[in-house]
Parts: sequence; structure tokens; C-alpha cells
Amino acid sequence: MLLPLLNACPAQKDPHTLQFSTWGSPEEIAILRPLIAEFEAQNPDIRVNIMHIPDKYFQKMHALLAANLAPDVMFLNNIQFPVYASNNAFMDLTPFLQSSTMIKSADFYPQTLEGFKWENQIQGIPRDASNLVFFYNKDRFDEAGVPYPTADWSWETFLATAQKLTRDSDGDGVPEQFGVSAHHKNYFLFWFPYVWSAGGDMFDPSRQHFTLDEPSALRGLQRFADLRYKHHVAPTRAQAGSLSMSQMFMQGKLAMVLNGCWAMPLYRKEIGFRWDIAPFPKGEAGSIVDADASGWVISKKTRQPQKAWKLVEFLASKTSAEAFTRPGLIIPARKDVATSQVFLRPGEAPEHAHYFLDALETGKPIPAVPYWNAVLEKVDKALEPLWDGSTTAEEALKGLDEKVEPLL
Repeated sequence: MLLPLLNACPAQKDPHTLQFSTWGSPEEIAILRPLIAEFEAQNPDIRVNIMHIPDKYFQKMHALLAANLAPDVMFLNNIQFPVYASNNAFMDLTPFLQSSTMIKSADFYPQTLEGFKWENQIQGIPRDASNLVFFYNKDRFDEAGVPYPTADWSWETFLATAQKLTRDSDGDGVPEQFGVSAHHKNYFLFWFPYVWSAGGDMFDPSRQHFTLDEPSALRGLQRFADLRYKHHVAPTRAQAGSLSMSQMFMQGKLAMVLNGCWAMPLYRKEIGFRWDIAPFPKGEAGSIVDADASGWVISKKTRQPQKAWKLVEFLASKTSAEAFTRPGLIIPARKDVATSQVFLRPGEAPEHAHYFLDALETGKPIPAVPYWNAVLEKVDKALEPLWDGSTTAEEALKGLDEKVEPLL
């Protein structure tokens, strides 16, 4: 795996060239390249070599860092950030940010900066925020005579709504329309809101103790599983077949789907029915979803820290943030862009795009730890019987703390 990367990375002997690694779809890279060209035009003494790694990005970053070939500037998310930060991989950007005339910490949603803090140092500058809302089919709500979701709807109202929107016209026990999604890959992002909103979490505040097996967290996990196997308002794997939850929503087979901002360009282009978004329903602890971020870090081993910072500063500027935001793929981490028409796009669906921003105010970053991938592997394996409907949350997690806590 390392050899192709070595060939793709020129030796860092040229004092004028920065190595910049990123993942991203072709659409994202098409936005990035003109920005880099503009940066080079403004800074004729700096060249930027874009290392586009669209697949297995973090495995390849591991290899580059292990081989002392870390790019000068790297695009990263806050979930993988602790894996590298705990190994002293990144520069402290706090002094750069404090002295910058282009950007300042107050420009960004504080939750997005929080995700890039390590030992009280800001080690990353966020580009975007990431969270989840419920997208809903307004036509299906109207057909069922069900009121649209409100900003303060409760768990009980949400469940009753999903039940009213689940339709089995022929009475064969297999609904042709389900009320709500339950993602079958069971990616942690989609069950964390149920846990948080019920008052639970995976770890205690120190992140030294495993708490997913405590009553409030178990309640949230069980609620997620019960959507399929107790209330029958969400499709099982067999009922969904080869369709993703997003595909079922677009085909009108799901009235509500939990998803992120990244789905909006496709929905705006392909969906023929009327749709909008709603916050995650309030549980015992309120409405809490993830407030994650992706952004730029600088290698601690860079030989060109000032030039690397210039690149990060430029990419985090308002002009660059607007360019990244305009296609509708991201929630900008910059507050001035997020609250502007560039993101909110009045007159287009969703009408209530500001719910994405409201969710940031109460959201939490995923509580990643240095051994996050190893922890998640154990948690995922333990939860498989719960997601298949063959056991309860309490039974699934019995004894898991003894396997997880040594990793903390």
C-alpha cells in the first residue's frame, strides 16, 4: 500500500512546494482546484501539490505518517483526529489563530473547534460541520392527515407520527410504506442521537470509563432497535432488500429518513415530491445529535509552517467557505457563511434549513478516543444481535465494559 503513495509524494526538498492531502468526490475536488490556483496566484512563492486520496484515506494516512512522509497540510475529521493527535502528529495552531488578520476563533461554531482540540491546543481549523436531521415527505404527511414536525416535538410524538405514516394496505404484515428509517449498516452516527437524547453516552466526561451499558444509554439503544422489531415502523434488512434508506425515501417508501446535509444536492435534483427537514425529537436530555467537523491540520514535522498556515488560513476564509458551501454538500463551520443565503438558500427546499444550525447549538462531537477504531469494533460486534432483533440492549452489552475499558 505504501509504494504507490511514495511514488505520488515528491520528496519534500523543494522549499516552495506544500504537500496537501485530502479525500473528496470529483465534485469537491472541482471546487478545490480553482481555490488552490487562486492561492498560488496570490502567493507566487508557494506551490501546492494536491494528494487526492479518494479511497481508504485514513489507512493511507497511517502509512504516510509511519514512513515520516506526512503531508504539510492534511484534511481530517474530528473522529480520527485523536488517533493522530495522541501521537504528537500535529502543530499547535493556537498562536497562529490568535495573531491572524484573516480568521479568528469567533468566526467558527465553537463545537467545530472543540473537535480539533488536544491538550488545550487548537490543532485543526474546521471547514464544515456535520450533523443529522430528519428529512420528511410532506406529501405523505398530507395524505395521512398528520401535522408536520415542529422544532420541539417529543419522542412520544415522533413515534406516534411514525406509526400513523406506516401503511400496510393489503394487510399482509409487510408495509408498503414505512414511517421512519433504521439504517442497516448500523453506523454509529445513526444510533448515537438516540443514546444522547435519552441521556446516555458511550463514555463518562473523562473518557476513561465505558457508560454505554448504563440505563439511559440502554434506553436509547433499545428505542432505535424497537423501531423495527417492536413498533414495526422501520424496515428490517429483509424488507429493505438492496435499497438504502435514502433510496427508499426518494422512492416514497419511507416518510422520514435520518440523514445529513450531504444528501441535499441529490434530493434537490432527484426528488419530485415536497420535502423539508425537522430536528431529531426530544428525549429525556433534549434533542442531541452529533456536532462533528472536518478541517485542516498541519504536520508537526513540516519544514514550512508559515506557508502551511497561509494555506490553511486561505482555505478557512469566508470566500473559500462560500465556494465549498455553494453546491450544498456541507454545513459551513463559519457562522457568517452558515447564516447567509449561500447556505440557507431561501425559496428552495428545505424550507427550514436553519434546523441544521439549531442542531449545532445542542450537539456534541462524537466522543472519539485514541483507540477509537478498536473500541468501535468491539461495540459494533456486541450490538449485532440487538440490530438483528435477537436480544435486548442490556443483554447485548453485558460484560462489554471489561473489553473496552483497557483501551481507554
